[in-house]
Amino acid sequence: MNRSILIYTSLLAGLFATLSVFAETTPANSSQQLTLDQYLEQVKKSSPGMNASSLQIQGTIEASKEGELVYSPHFTFNGNYTNDKRQVTNFLLTGTVTSGDNMVFGVDEQFNFGLKANLSYNLTNTLTTGISPLLYPPGKFQFSMGQIELDLTQSLWKNGFGVETRATATLAEASSLASHYSERYKLKQLLSQAETAYYKLGIAREAYRLQEEILDHAKKILEWSDRRARNQLADKSDMLQAKASYQQRQLDLEAMKNDQRSAQLTFNTLRDSTVEEVNESVAPINTQSILDIQAPKRAEVTDDVKAAEQNERVVVANNELSRQKAQPDLSLFGTIAYNGVDTYLSSALADSFSTKHPEYVIGVKFSYPLFFLDTSAVRSGRIKQQLAAESQTVQTRLDNAQNWVDLQKKFSETKGRLKMAEDLVVAQKEKLDHEKYRFNLGRTTTFQVLTYEQDYSQALITRLHIEQEILALHSQMKAYSEE
Repeated sequence: MNRSILIYTSLLAGLFATLSVFAETTPANSSQQLTLDQYLEQVKKSSPGMNASSLQIQGTIEASKEGELVYSPHFTFNGNYTNDKRQVTNFLLTGTVTSGDNMVFGVDEQFNFGLKANLSYNLTNTLTTGISPLLYPPGKFQFSMGQIELDLTQSLWKNGFGVETRATATLAEASSLASHYSERYKLKQLLSQAETAYYKLGIAREAYRLQEEILDHAKKILEWSDRRARNQLADKSDMLQAKASYQQRQLDLEAMKNDQRSAQLTFNTLRDSTVEEVNESVAPINTQSILDIQAPKRAEVTDDVKAAEQNERVVVANNELSRQKAQPDLSLFGTIAYNGVDTYLSSALADSFSTKHPEYVIGVKFSYPLFFLDTSAVRSGRIKQQLAAESQTVQTRLDNAQNWVDLQKKFSETKGRLKMAEDLVVAQKEKLDHEKYRFNLGRTTTFQVLTYEQDYSQALITRLHIEQEILALHSQMKAYSEE
C-alpha cells in the first residue's frame, strides 16, 4: 500500500478513536457548580412572581380567619357631656340650665345560631339649675342613674337561626382559602418550570458540546478527504460527501447554539436576571440516575381541586346571602335591666346591681318588604351559578385525574424509550468501532464511516432529548404531589 495512504489512514483512525469516549465524558468546567436545590432557592428569593405567590399564600391563610370575626365579641363605648341652655317655656319647672354626662359601655356578640346579645352598663349624672326654689328649695335638681342591661335578639325568619350569619362567615373564609390554594398550585407550577429550566440548560449545554466535537471531526475529515481528492487518491464524491456533512454539522451547531441561548435566558429570567450568560455550571446528566427516578406520590386532593371546592363554597354562600335579602324579618327580642336612681352616685350604683328596680321586656319584631322587584330571576340565576360551580369542581377533579394518568403513562413510556435509546447508543458505538476497524484494513469507504459516525452522533442527541423529556415530565408531576 502507498505510504501516504497508510499515514492518512492512521490519522483518520486516530480521529475516529476519540468518538468512543467524547460523548460519554464531560470536559472539566472551572466554573462553580450550581445544584438544583441552590438554583430553586435563588428563584424563590429573586423571582417577583415566586415572591408574590409566597406572600399571597401566607396572607390568604391568615386572612381565612376573618370568618371567625363574625362571632367575635366586641367591646362598645359611648360617652358624652351635655350643657343645655336652651330657652324653655316654663323655667320654673324645668330650670334654665341642664348639664350632665353619660357613659355607656358593654360587650356584644353574634352567635352562629342567630342570637345577638348585648350586655351594657349605662351611667348618667344630671344637674338642672334655675328651678323655682318653691318647688326645689335649693333651686336645683341633681341625680345619678345607673343601669345594667342585657338585650337579646333571636332571628326566626331572615337569618333564621343564623343562616345568614354563617353564610357571611363562610364567604370570608372560603374566599381566602380559594386564593390560598390557587396560589399554592401556581407556586408548584413555577417551581416545576424552574426545575425544567435547570435541566433544559444542562441538556442544551451537553448537546452543544457534543455538536461542537462532531463539527470538529467533520472538519478534519473534510480536510483529509479534500487532500485525498486533490492527490487523486480518492474519488471527488467522497470529498463532496464530507463537505456536505460538514455543512450540515454547521447548521446543527447553530441550532444548538440558539437552543442554549434560549435555555440560558429562561434560566436567568426565572431568577430575575436579564443577563444572557450563565456563569455557573449545572449538575451533569446521568442516564442511569434518570432511569432510576421514581414518580412522586400524588396528593389525595391536589391544590387545584381544593381551590375549586372553596370557589364552590363562595358561590353557595353568596347564593344564600342573596336569598336572605328578600326574606321577611321576624325576630324575638327581650331585655332584662336593673336600675338605680339617686341623688348620690354611690347609692345609684349600688341599686343598679341589685334587683330592687328591675325591668323586663319581651317582644316580637316583624317587617316585610312591600315594594321590591321580582327576585325570582335573581334566585334562578344564583341557583344556576351554584350548579355551575358544582360542575366546575367535578370537571376539575376529572381533569386532574386524567392529567395525572396521562403524565404517569408518558413518564413510564418515555423511560422505556430511554432504555431503547441507551441500547441504540451502545449498538451504534459498536457498529462505528467495527467500521473503523474495517476501514483500517481497507475494507470499507470514507462515506460508510461518515454514515456510521452520523448514526452514532444522532443516537447520542436522541438520548439527550429523551432524558430532557423525562426530567420535564417528572417536574410537572411534582405539581400534583404531596410536597
